Amino acid sequence: MTNGPEVELTPQQPCARCGSPILAAVTVPVPDTRTAASRRVTATVCPVCDRHHPAPEVQGVIAYFALHERVTDDEVEGAAQVLSAWARYVAAHPPIYTSDDLDDEISAWERGEM
Repeated sequence: MTNGPEVELTPQQPCARCGSPILAAVTVPVPDTRTAASRRVTATVCPVCDRHHPAPEVQGVIAYFALHERVTDDEVEGAAQVLSAWARYVAAHPPIYTSDDLDDEISAWERGEM
């Protein structure tokens, strides 16, 4: 297991919220408040659900992929800046999952959407 962020640019899973293709997924280590260890959380950017997300880091990912269909050799540095800013944002503001979220995901799985 790595200690740094892991960014996936061709995620296979659809958005858990709406089912649309997601732009990217990042998995980052975050401190576990119950233990001395850290845990890893994954966040995604969906161009539909996150269209009005207030964080400029999330908007940066959406804007980048609106302008660039994929990361080319010429765009590696620009993509790295956008994606690392987003990874730092996710590490500082990890997604919080509630039991309602779990229930929604179980329902989606039962409907065959996941």
